[in-house]
Amino acid sequence: MEIEHILSGINDHAPVARRSLAEYIDSNDLTYRTRSNHVCELTRNEIDILNNICEEREKLTLRLPIMVMTDTSFTESVWKIEGRTEVSVVSKLLSKRSLRDDLIHLYHPHLRELQKMLPNSVTVLFVP
Repeated sequence: MEIEHILSGINDHAPVARRSLAEYIDSNDLTYRTRSNHVCELTRNEIDILNNICEEREKLTLRLPIMVMTDTSFTESVWKIEGRTEVSVVSKLLSKRSLRDDLIHLYHPHLRELQKMLPNSVTVLFVP
């Protein structure tokens, strides 16, 4: 029973809904609500970083926060980001090539670098 309770809440920090970068740029509301009903705020600096690196089309399709998930298909600890726009943007931010245009794998140093650049615009989810 205890383990089920722990696992059920492991991703409570996940957003209920995600808005596009363009919506954040046009809005004075830089917040999103999590599954646990907390309100998280993106910083104007992070929005500016993303605005400067994204093409116009990407601003419309990039959903924030960027979701980083565990990838259990590897024997070592690897993280993944899925989605064409997300992969394109993260690839540019980290100067890292992706294997596919809709999937990029990150090792711990890459994840730390991304979180350092965008501490409020990236969220890590644990997917079994």
